[in-house]
Amino acid sequence: MWTKWISLHRSYGFPRAAEECRVYLENNGVRVRLKLKRNKRATVLYILQVPKESHRRAKELLAQFKKTLA
Repeated sequence: MWTKWISLHRSYGFPRAAEECRVYLENNGVRVRLKLKRNKRATVLYILQVPKESHRRAKELLAQFKKTLA
């Protein structure tokens, strides 16, 4: 069966923020995939995606993670 993926986070440039979010969500039991897109100007867009079923939980965890960074 197909999995519907929802984008939670986007970042440009270096993958540090997206990678830290990915690791945090995986450590809390959420399935995650990190995609990247490149444009003509060599800018890289990192997109953090989670399955639709765990979207709400992942969104709450991501908000909690961002609060700890501030």
